[in-house]
Amino acid sequence: METTDKILQALPYGKNFCFVDAIESVDENSIKGYFTFRKDLPFYDSHFKGNPLVPGVIMIETMGQIGMVCHLIYLMCDYNFKFLPVLSNVEAAFIGSADYGDTCYVIGKKIYFRNNILKSTAVLHKADGSLIATFAGNIMVVKNNE
Repeated sequence: METTDKILQALPYGKNFCFVDAIESVDENSIKGYFTFRKDLPFYDSHFKGNPLVPGVIMIETMGQIGMVCHLIYLMCDYNFKFLPVLSNVEAAFIGSADYGDTCYVIGKKIYFRNNILKSTAVLHKADGSLIATFAGNIMVVKNNE
């Protein structure tokens, strides 16, 4: 099984809250993956009435899942470790928006990884390269006693 498949299987999210379709590349310092904001996602009916957009918090979650959680799994080198990712010190900026059906790419870059804490930056952009959002934050590992 490929490393990227192992990362996807190790994600601690259920199918209704997983915002990762694929990981295209990953190494010690960076990760790239994508997610398509499918038209059947439940939040479109309510955000906003008559003008559906992907909520900013979902864009942050997408950047966090691909740019940090998937990268953290890779850096820990343990695809069977059960953990809960705890996000802290988040800073985000929104430059554009994501719409129905957009496939959006995340590129995450590690600043450091030590003591089970990953500090990273990430960008979210459309397939045409237009920038949607930027993100910086820390994520730490909390053991899941499942």
